[in-house]
Amino acid sequence: MNIDMNLAAGVSSAANLEPEDRETVFELMNLWRKKRPRNLLREKYYLGHVRVKDLGIAMPKSLARKIDPRIDWPKKAVHALADRSVFDGFTTDDDATTDELREICAANCMEALYRKNLICELKHCCGFWTVSEGDGGMPVISAYPATAAVALWDDSLKAIRAGLVVAESKAVAGSAVKRKPTLIEVYTKDAVIVLRSRDGNWEAEYREHSMGRPLMEPMPYGATLERPFGSSRITRSVMSITDDAIRQRARMEVAAESSTLPQMWLLGTDKRITNKENKYDASMGAINEVTKDSDGDSPSIWQSAQLQMAPLSEYFRNLACQMSSVTNVPVSFFGVSNDNPSSSDAIAASLEPLVIDAKNLNRDNGNALRSVAYMALAVKHGTDYETERDAGRNVNPRFMSPAYPSVVSQSDAVLKQVQAIPKLANSDVMLEMLDFTDEQMQRIESDNKKAQASAAVMSLLAPKEDDGGDTEQPA
Repeated sequence: MNIDMNLAAGVSSAANLEPEDRETVFELMNLWRKKRPRNLLREKYYLGHVRVKDLGIAMPKSLARKIDPRIDWPKKAVHALADRSVFDGFTTDDDATTDELREICAANCMEALYRKNLICELKHCCGFWTVSEGDGGMPVISAYPATAAVALWDDSLKAIRAGLVVAESKAVAGSAVKRKPTLIEVYTKDAVIVLRSRDGNWEAEYREHSMGRPLMEPMPYGATLERPFGSSRITRSVMSITDDAIRQRARMEVAAESSTLPQMWLLGTDKRITNKENKYDASMGAINEVTKDSDGDSPSIWQSAQLQMAPLSEYFRNLACQMSSVTNVPVSFFGVSNDNPSSSDAIAASLEPLVIDAKNLNRDNGNALRSVAYMALAVKHGTDYETERDAGRNVNPRFMSPAYPSVVSQSDAVLKQVQAIPKLANSDVMLEMLDFTDEQMQRIESDNKKAQASAAVMSLLAPKEDDGGDTEQPA
């Protein structure tokens, strides 16, 4: 979507838009327009749509146009981390709130929606959540990538002060690439401003709320004080190494084609003796003949050494190692394997940096999900964000273990902890440590209650034992 330079001015001049909101809308639209090209570039690297950047040295221009190698290393860098961040619902101190959040998550397919937003977060640096009221009062949770959303950060509040989402767009007539927004939603602390384009004219509609904050929450990757919206997993280093790898693959393709035929030279000939129509006749013929020249001398034949692919493969391996160092993803994930199989300890050691990244990612994303949960509860209860946050329900998102430990090692660790601290046996934390999903934990609890109820009924129906005393017999 190519953004018109005048779009920001047109949207901020929408009819019915309050004067105090025009500057905010203009700032949001201008920021989105500036950030979008870079986000689309990273999208191209993620999808593998980047072409070879030929230096014009190792390959003829005719071959550079025909060879089209692709490298999916940026996508692997994103998914290797995303696969270790698995959201599995919320836990609370209140059973009623837990059930409400389960219902909200099920209605919005939160587990699947989180993964989609997570991939966008890792690609572009940040994903965005929005909360609105649906039919029957059920909260509607939506997710948007940075290519369709942007927000303004408030350093004093350590939160966003306003956000924007391009909810709908349509293709420009006569262009297969250009699109223009037709529906834009702006989120402020007391309203959602819906901006619609009607025949090229923008109109604003206010939907006020009492949340006390924008109904939008960013989910940044690797946020810092200087970059509150984080940074992309597809960094400039990743893109540079990808360019080198694509170019190296093109070189290897040319070298592989060239190595199939020997390089033979005829020395001492007085004219060209090979057929111009097929310059490979001398290499492919079953029987070849070289005649003497006019002086009776026979030309000599010289054959160059066979081209070796090992140096090219070694450089490609070095590029994979550089990518591994930049992304903390094991080099084997990039299609480069060692000659000797790695031990289990070596594999665990190679995965440790990635597991640490996943734990940090889960902690940061958990803060965003917690805010989304409080907003969803506020929409459902008709309250505000601070009321739900301060209710003391201790809402926390739950993630599966990013280390993927074996069942045996998990069970052994849990057994030793329960033996050392017996009260842990009565806590669901032990089930979480064993990586039981929320659905499995509900079934375990339900089956346990059924078993207890059945045991209670059986104890009532069982005959009472004789106390051993004498009983008076009738006369």
